[in-house]
Amino acid sequence: MTLLDSGIALVLLAAGRSERFGGDKLLAEYKGKPLWTWAAMAAEEAGFQDLYIVNSPRTSIEPGDRWKPLVNADADRGMGTSIAAGVAAAKASQRIVITLGDMPMVAPTHLRALAERTGPVFTRQPDGNAGCPAAFGRESFDQLRQLGGDRGARILANPDAVMMEPASTGMLVDIDYKSDLAAKGSR
Repeated sequence: MTLLDSGIALVLLAAGRSERFGGDKLLAEYKGKPLWTWAAMAAEEAGFQDLYIVNSPRTSIEPGDRWKPLVNADADRGMGTSIAAGVAAAKASQRIVITLGDMPMVAPTHLRALAERTGPVFTRQPDGNAGCPAAFGRESFDQLRQLGGDRGARILANPDAVMMEPASTGMLVDIDYKSDLAAKGSR
C-alpha cells in the first residue's frame, strides 16, 4: 500500500497487565511470532509513517526501528492512561488511529480506512457497540489526553458516533485467555 499522510499516526496499545491470560500475552507465540507483532505488521502494511507503541515499564517488547516506543509509567492504572500517553506523544499529528496489541487479526485495510475518515470513528463490535480500533481527529485530542484508569476512548462514542463495519467480525478477535490463543491457531 502507499504511505498515508505523515500527519496521521497510529498508536498501538501494548501496556496491559494480561491478568486474565496469566502471563505476558503479547509475547506469547501466535502463528510462529509474538502476538503483538501481528498488530504491528498490520499497521506497517496499512502505510502509517508515524508509529507509536505504548508499553508498560516491565515490557520485553522490542519494536523495530520504524516504531517510537513509549513507556507508560501509569500502565497499571488502566488502558485510559495508555491512550492518554499515546495521544500526548503524537500531539503534532492531525489524526490518530488507536489499535490494540492483542488483536492479531485486524486487517491493514481496516486501519487505513479509519485513518482516511474524519472525526471520531469507531469499529462496530459484534454486540453493536463502539470499540477498537478507532480513529480521532485533533478535535478529540484534549479529551483523549484526559483519560485515566480503565476508561477507554469509548466514552467519546456519543449516540451519533460514526461506526465503521469491519470486513468480518473475525478480525475483531481479542486475545484475553490462553484458550483464546489456542483456539485461534497458536503453534
